[in-house]
Amino acid sequence: MESPIRTGERFLVFVTFLATTFSAAYAQSQPASGQCLTTTVPPTVRSEGLAERMGDVIIQCSGSIPGAVITGNYAISLPVNITNQIDTSNLTTEAQVLINYGLGNTPSPVAGLVSGNTISFNGLSITVPASGSFSLTFTNLRADVNQLSASGSAPIVASLSVPLLINQAQIIVAYPMSGLFATLYSTGVTCTGSPLPPTLDMPDLFAAKTALFSTRVTEGFAGAFTMQGAGETNGTRFLVTYSGFPSNASLYVPNFVAGSDATVPTAGGDLNLPQAAGQWLPGSGTLLLSLVPGADATGTGGTPLPPPTGTSAVALNAVSQVPLTNGVGYAVYEVVSAGTTLIESAQFPTFLGLPGPVTTPTIAQEALLLAPVSTVTTASISAPVPRFASVAPASDCSIIGDCGAAYFPKLNVPDLPVQLTSTAGASTGTAPGYIYVQNAGGGIMSWTSTITYVSGSGWLTLYTPTNENSATISVGVDAQSLAAGTYQANVVINAGNAGSATIPVTLTIQPAAQVTPPASAVTVSSVVNAATFAATPLVAGSLATVMGSNLSGANVSAAFNGAAATLLYTSASQINLQVPAGLGSDTAANLVVTVNGVSSAPVTVQLAPAWPAIFAHGVLNQDNQVNSAADPAPAGSILQIFATGIPAGATVTAQIGSQAGLTPLYSGPAPSLTGVQQVNVAVPSGLTPQTTQLTLCATIAGKQYCSPSYSLITG
Repeated sequence: MESPIRTGERFLVFVTFLATTFSAAYAQSQPASGQCLTTTVPPTVRSEGLAERMGDVIIQCSGSIPGAVITGNYAISLPVNITNQIDTSNLTTEAQVLINYGLGNTPSPVAGLVSGNTISFNGLSITVPASGSFSLTFTNLRADVNQLSASGSAPIVASLSVPLLINQAQIIVAYPMSGLFATLYSTGVTCTGSPLPPTLDMPDLFAAKTALFSTRVTEGFAGAFTMQGAGETNGTRFLVTYSGFPSNASLYVPNFVAGSDATVPTAGGDLNLPQAAGQWLPGSGTLLLSLVPGADATGTGGTPLPPPTGTSAVALNAVSQVPLTNGVGYAVYEVVSAGTTLIESAQFPTFLGLPGPVTTPTIAQEALLLAPVSTVTTASISAPVPRFASVAPASDCSIIGDCGAAYFPKLNVPDLPVQLTSTAGASTGTAPGYIYVQNAGGGIMSWTSTITYVSGSGWLTLYTPTNENSATISVGVDAQSLAAGTYQANVVINAGNAGSATIPVTLTIQPAAQVTPPASAVTVSSVVNAATFAATPLVAGSLATVMGSNLSGANVSAAFNGAAATLLYTSASQINLQVPAGLGSDTAANLVVTVNGVSSAPVTVQLAPAWPAIFAHGVLNQDNQVNSAADPAPAGSILQIFATGIPAGATVTAQIGSQAGLTPLYSGPAPSLTGVQQVNVAVPSGLTPQTTQLTLCATIAGKQYCSPSYSLITG
């Protein structure tokens, strides 16, 4: 028989039982994890990105029960797809949970399960250390930031579902922002004859004056251009595509491009930096782009050329040819060195080799995207990281601070009235109207033309031979559905960053009873500029060419509003003449050609106060030789430019390359040449040998009129 428990012993057992029971009840009323704080440092990420790295999410817990084991599922959801690399089971080891018990971060063995916009770390187990404190870090989570492009720069907010007592279940993990801005000096590239040197490198290409056009890339924020990181397939890449080049063209690009903070930045000389192959100091941490041989047309694959090594700045002279198939090709660059604290930019020339001369220049195109370009917007087994949506970059001029520079295109549309007439029920007007689009700046200006109707609809047609640089829009009429009366419309010219213009058009419809007389045997088919043979406004005192039929005879005359013109040449199909100086401020005139007493039907021509046009082969060097690749104009020498369309009293300036506002040494009538003006101007002393553009501008009554660009060879 057991001994009875004495009263004191019974009391001790009872107290022990109460203490044990109280401890258990107290532990159950407190969470094993204690209190947890959720923090992050949200980075700026590229809004073009499909696999951008989010900021780490850190959960720091304290006051936890030592020895407690906390097991559960940890899930993070985003407003966009999660795009980490996964295996065939949708598991990723790229995104991780790091556990810190006080001795440093240790990766958890639990892989993340990706499903759409959520990643879950299921069955993650934590054993609380003796300190009662621990932390979890969810790191390297990637997301399709471009899904938020419609909402601008709205932050990316993560929602947390964890078996811990956290202070906040939603937290900002990234701020999207455009990562790439750019300047394509020529979104359209005029292909003219261009020589290649025997040795193909940057210095020799510059010396040979091989035609070039520059591309500039600029970070949208510091650190947007990144080198390849751990677990990534590549660094930030740029895909440059070329199209529309002649079959005999060849393109060359630098093997390496030194950025804006390098020892000597690479530059073609047609933007804001002097012409240079570039120098880069290995290990400097400054921006360097490397060509990627073997990359495909999306910018995927291949291996970037290894960057230079050593302890001294290295000259980046080497170039590579861009393979072209039917005039189409591409080049891919990768960031192999970059800084993180400053906004960096880089620019590089593309050299165009083309046997010449080219009698009919073609307009080729260049485009630029962040790369690799992809349509994979979900987690993937094999898609590259990082990767980007196909988003054309906006202009970087506001970042660089050169938006008003003369080397950028500038739209100029003289506000000449467009007055059209027709007869009710007629399918055409008596004469077309013209709108004259000019590029008063540098580079190549792309533009579009659209119609908005004030009254009536569908009666106007625009015939636009080109939407690059300077061109003439022919405005035609279809009056078949219109009654007699007056109708109005606006033609809007949109050249993007180069500007826009709105030109009013007025159409007068005469009653059908007013029948137009039959055409005369003497016919005028067109009236064009004598220097360029383009349909442009005429200027009083300038030269024009009349094209037609039956224009020759014993007695030939031409009159503008009844004022006789001076005829310089006549044939059956062509008359060269000087427009009467007495037309003054008239904006239009009726031209009538009379041959042996038989007159043509009147043809309405537009008139302008000024309209400079340089004659073909009308630029002589200081030695009186026609400017050409064989006879380039040295820097500092004097050019003799022969043009028409510059009235007396106009203020004349010239632009050569990117240097605008050049004041002529002489501007006035060309000796012994009727209707021709001569402008003498010095080639800027700092201009390097190249093929560049020459433009003449005449300002009269506060309005500027500029000539089409003329290809000038300097040497």
